[in-house]
Amino acid sequence: MTLFWLGLSWLGGIVAGKWIILDIWQWLALAGSSLGAAILLRRRRSLLLAFVIVAFFYSGAARYQISVGEIDAGHLACFNDCGCTVTLTGVITAPPDVHDYYIGLRIAVEKLRYGRDGASQSVHGLALIYAPRFGNYRYGDRVEAYGTLETPPVFETFSYREYLARQGIHSIMRNPSVCRLAAHQANPPLRLIYALRIKGLETIYSLFADPEASLLAGILLGMEQGISPEIQQAFNQTGTTHIIAISGFNITIIAGLFISLFGRWLGARRGAIAAGIAIGIYTLLVGADAAVVRAAIMGSISLLACLIGRQTYAFSALSAASIVMTTINPLVLWDVGFQLSFAATLGLILYAEPLEGWFTGLVENWLNSKQAAQLARPVSEFILFTLAAQITTLPLTAYYFRRLSLVSFIANPVILPAQPAVMILGGLATIAGMIWLPFGRPLAWLAWPFVSFTIRAVSILAQLPAASIPLGNLALIWVGGFYLILFGITALTKLPPEKRLRLPAIKLPAGVGLLLLAILCALVWRHAIDQPDGQLHLTLLDVGGGESVLIESPTGRYLLVGGGSSPIRLSEALGQRLPLFRPQIDWWVVGATYDTDLAGIAGITQRFPIKKVLLTGPPGTGAYRHVLNQLSESGSGIIAAQPGQILDLGDGARLEVLALGESGSALLLHYNRAHLLLAPGADPALIKEISRKLQPGRITALILPDCGNLAANPPKWLRQLNPVVALISVQAGNSRGLPSPEVLDALGDRTILRTDLHGWIQLSTDGQNLWVEVERVPRSEER
Repeated sequence: MTLFWLGLSWLGGIVAGKWIILDIWQWLALAGSSLGAAILLRRRRSLLLAFVIVAFFYSGAARYQISVGEIDAGHLACFNDCGCTVTLTGVITAPPDVHDYYIGLRIAVEKLRYGRDGASQSVHGLALIYAPRFGNYRYGDRVEAYGTLETPPVFETFSYREYLARQGIHSIMRNPSVCRLAAHQANPPLRLIYALRIKGLETIYSLFADPEASLLAGILLGMEQGISPEIQQAFNQTGTTHIIAISGFNITIIAGLFISLFGRWLGARRGAIAAGIAIGIYTLLVGADAAVVRAAIMGSISLLACLIGRQTYAFSALSAASIVMTTINPLVLWDVGFQLSFAATLGLILYAEPLEGWFTGLVENWLNSKQAAQLARPVSEFILFTLAAQITTLPLTAYYFRRLSLVSFIANPVILPAQPAVMILGGLATIAGMIWLPFGRPLAWLAWPFVSFTIRAVSILAQLPAASIPLGNLALIWVGGFYLILFGITALTKLPPEKRLRLPAIKLPAGVGLLLLAILCALVWRHAIDQPDGQLHLTLLDVGGGESVLIESPTGRYLLVGGGSSPIRLSEALGQRLPLFRPQIDWWVVGATYDTDLAGIAGITQRFPIKKVLLTGPPGTGAYRHVLNQLSESGSGIIAAQPGQILDLGDGARLEVLALGESGSALLLHYNRAHLLLAPGADPALIKEISRKLQPGRITALILPDCGNLAANPPKWLRQLNPVVALISVQAGNSRGLPSPEVLDALGDRTILRTDLHGWIQLSTDGQNLWVEVERVPRSEER
């Protein structure tokens, strides 16, 4: 385990080197002094080990500082954002990355000149060129690219600049003019490998039709650009992207399948060796770039653990591989693929064998030892090994991809048994087809059912209710807390019984223990579901009379507009939607001053704290004055609204006070291209003001005022607004006969949703698209 702790210290030093600013010589001096102390105290083993670990820490920090040295005057990045066009000359150093509308070319730039005819000067550095889609480019081509150099952008949730910097790229060029000057200017062995890869891709598309061809290209060659967004999304939602993305998670699972397959034929040790050779061949086939090589090393470590049969040596091998990879490029530590590779391999080392032993012991209660071992083998391969890897990768996938797949534990056991056939038959078909296309067709016919099954199974599982839960921004402290608890429990179970912390024995019936576990699971899942998902949600609550709208911002803030007439129904609706551990309203906006819109809120201010209040009309009615007195006594901040006032809801979402009237206000909710109009206090003067300020056809959704009453919703006004979706809050069987037939006729064939027919109505948008969810679908609308 010594090497494992040295590796952790080295990685910790790299992290420290990023955040603690010291010169390289200072880090090296600290490392040297620690190493000197270790030599002086070499007779005391514990102190020797401690100072060596510290020396590794300082050395890791020094290595990071070396890797981020300053960009000199001859570096390509010095010409970024200069506002002028340049011509670059260089060699394509990676296979072209083909997309729908462009081809990504990674160029090692040798020369640069301003414009097309300027003087040429020598430069160095890598550039990413977004070349025209239908250019004929190959690895090793020397090209000229004419365009403007830019610094890679930093987005709100992702730093493309840091992502490219980890690959040594600090400059990009969009929409350039590209000219090929010469071919075969790069490494001949790599050129041969990449040519075979292209030949393999062409063969796959000749043997298979889409979507099977594109999926097989992703699995076999790591070229998933042809996979449709719908299928990509289905794999994301089911937690099975490791099938098509060449990562450590993918190769560790593949390694387990290989070692099992070859182990049956050749025995455990020879099978592990054969599996290692198979991983090497697979690595070459998919291009052998840096990310794939890292994944292959991590996958091979899991094989080493099985081959050696000792967990301690596997830890050391994992640590050694991490040290080697981060020594070559310390920035890889921030690469998501590296982190998932490390976590998946660690999970297999820690939990694969214990889970298999636990399952074997469990089934031995009903079967004899031989039968239990026979059953445990496939269960371990297709379920338990996947579970072991998912245990340690779950926090990272939740943090980076902001999504929690609830069906991944079902999807993986369903599709993993088909993957050996997909890879073996698909690979053999590709190799045979590369020799002579007719040779590959019979094998392709054999492989097709397995590839098709993978796609269909994933697509069906992705359509299950709540197959995937968006989590929004997950704080890093939750990731750290998960690992702290997980590894703490793991460490305790590894201690000898006599050294474990002894707590007073509390005997609980088995049913009580299961009940407590179920409660804990329910609370954890509820907290996960309550996390913001980066979308704007508007829910028209079904509160009987009046109008009540709950808005959840992309960052998790809650606004309530109005309140309706029923405190009971409003309290129930808010209790179902507000976070369990934070049931408060950030803003209450008084949309209209009628009692029917305020009576509901008067009964719930003690149950759901309200931080701030935005008043849009004078407190004239009894319910209005009563609510304000309650909120004033509770310490809520009360602010009088002004026309044009904007509430910033975070992530670009905002609520604008469009206009104020005698009985309330008109509010416009913005989120990128989505514009939702709420006009609960509409009267003729307010409608006239709205018409003056809004452009025709700009409204995405409109909540009709006064239950769809004709007096508050003139047909001419509705036609001018031309909303995509119209929402009406109206009580079923109301005595006024609302909504008015004339209003419904004026809306024509637009989508109309009503609380009396549909119950609560929720609109969700990412600023570009709009999704609708309702409590129930009337029989007249059922198909």
